[in-house]
Amino acid sequence: MDARPALFRRMGAAFEKTFGNVDAVFTIAGIGRPPVRGILRKWREIDLAEELGQAVEGTTHLLSVSAESVAGLMSQRDSVIIHELDRNGVRTGVNAAFEIRDNSDDGRAMVRIHLSGDI
Repeated sequence: MDARPALFRRMGAAFEKTFGNVDAVFTIAGIGRPPVRGILRKWREIDLAEELGQAVEGTTHLLSVSAESVAGLMSQRDSVIIHELDRNGVRTGVNAAFEIRDNSDDGRAMVRIHLSGDI
């Protein structure tokens, strides 16, 4: 039984088409997958370290893709290569490889994937 309502299954592709800013090429269980459009968000965070009150800065990368595109995805086993896109949806030549740190699927249209690494 599929826990994802049909409405959400259809919405994933629409989100990717409308808001997608990267092409993502996943390797799942050692098998390369065809590229899928994804939504990459990245932001810098500054926090204080426990010791000595020193500021620590880091970048968080969150990739959202249609749940249908990444069936079988497993955290800390699989990886992805991100290809950044320009406004016209053409690859810019900037790409980076990431390990899948964590992922969450709450049964809606998109799977949220936390990446480890830095662009």
